[in-house]
Amino acid sequence: MSKRRIFLLVSVVTALPFLIWFFLYRTVDAQKVIDGLHLQFDDVSFISLDYQTDERNLLGMKSKIINGIVHVGEGEDTSKYQFTADAYTGEIMEITNQ
Repeated sequence: MSKRRIFLLVSVVTALPFLIWFFLYRTVDAQKVIDGLHLQFDDVSFISLDYQTDERNLLGMKSKIINGIVHVGEGEDTSKYQFTADAYTGEIMEITNQ
């Protein structure tokens, strides 16, 4: 075996665990969640995100989700909504009135 092939083999063997770890432990994409909430509500005054991911079985698939609360309006006209979003894509999955 040539030195080049050995180097290539060692590089692939060391990079593969890193790539697996990277895809399994990606960070929460909070900005996509916030942008999605601003698209759905006109007068957002406050958004609270829980960065601890939960696993939930949705439609037969295990999904990592984040929960949060969005406040819409100001003063006595404030409405609170609880939401669930996909932890990695930022897609809003469920919104309920609190």
